[in-house]
Amino acid sequence: MQGTIVERAPGRWLIRAFAGRGSDGQTRHINRTIRGNKRDAQRALAQLVSGVSDGQVVAGQPMTLAQLVERWLEDIAPQRTPRTVHEYRRLARHDILPALGTKRLDKLTARDIDAFYRSLLERGLSPASVRRNHALLHASLGRAVKWGLIGTNPADKASPPATRQAQVTAPAVDDVIRLIEAATAKGDAVLATAMALAAVTGMRRGELCALRWSDVDLEQGTVRVSRSLTTRGGQRWEGDTKTHQHRDVALDPATVALLAERRVGQEKYAGEVGVELVPDAYVLSTYADGSEPYLPDSLGRTYWRLAHEVGVHTRFHDLRHFTATQAIAAGIDVRTVAGRLGHADPAITLRVYSHVVAERDRAAAELLGGLVLRRKKPTTGE
Repeated sequence: MQGTIVERAPGRWLIRAFAGRGSDGQTRHINRTIRGNKRDAQRALAQLVSGVSDGQVVAGQPMTLAQLVERWLEDIAPQRTPRTVHEYRRLARHDILPALGTKRLDKLTARDIDAFYRSLLERGLSPASVRRNHALLHASLGRAVKWGLIGTNPADKASPPATRQAQVTAPAVDDVIRLIEAATAKGDAVLATAMALAAVTGMRRGELCALRWSDVDLEQGTVRVSRSLTTRGGQRWEGDTKTHQHRDVALDPATVALLAERRVGQEKYAGEVGVELVPDAYVLSTYADGSEPYLPDSLGRTYWRLAHEVGVHTRFHDLRHFTATQAIAAGIDVRTVAGRLGHADPAITLRVYSHVVAERDRAAAELLGGLVLRRKKPTTGE
């Protein structure tokens, strides 16, 4: 595999990679224009040669952004949930491709991307929505750099709008207790168990719905979170957690007792119907044999209706915020809380729950001041 570099103008380089011979015997090359210094050009050439070698880059017309996004989505699909890929496609089809889809990759600039961001804001999109577009653009263009299609990522120099982290709200302890008691009074053991587990463990809806009894160790008082359930368009998928990592979450004796009671109730219901629980039943299932899970969207809707009846303005996801805020307020360190929630980085926990951390800082000031100054005696003036 061969390649050449020619400086056409200061800071502007032509890189060329040998791409074999056509059916007519003529030599084929793939050319790219790179802006930057010579090292940038050399790096881009190496990536282009590598892309040609493994088949990612072929001779022909320069690729457009629409073509890149489609190939990128095909490339990442095996590592993402179908729901995530569906959301990426929706975002690209609705926002990015109508504005930039026909743009050649080698002609796309940070100025083009910034103009696109301004147009989204003028349409009324929030800064957070614009940044989701930026994330998709940045990731797909980053793959184009790896494939040798472009030398640098123009999204690196783009300026998406800044966003402010909205302060999360969590239900009060009394409200959570009221909700669980209300579900229990209605005879909805599945919903009551789901709410209690969400409040104690901080598990996401999809993680709760994917939970099987093989994940629960009542003797050790732990639950393993290793899967998540997602639905889209009437289809259901069970895959990795959001961070693609499993975690073991400790349970207190009261929650262990609740789960033990749930297991007994499930077996009793199966017996009354005349069936047996399947070997690895779902913990949250309305089926007598536990063979089918409670779906995340159904769980969210059922919770919302109950909360409306009780007079608590909250979503199911707010129980996750309840876990975090209560733990941090009680003095649990952020790293432990992050692990319980399944955050990939404790910095995420700090950013989302910074207001709770600030309150703990006030408590720390009072504690330390009391330790240092409590023996200070008043002056007598003598």
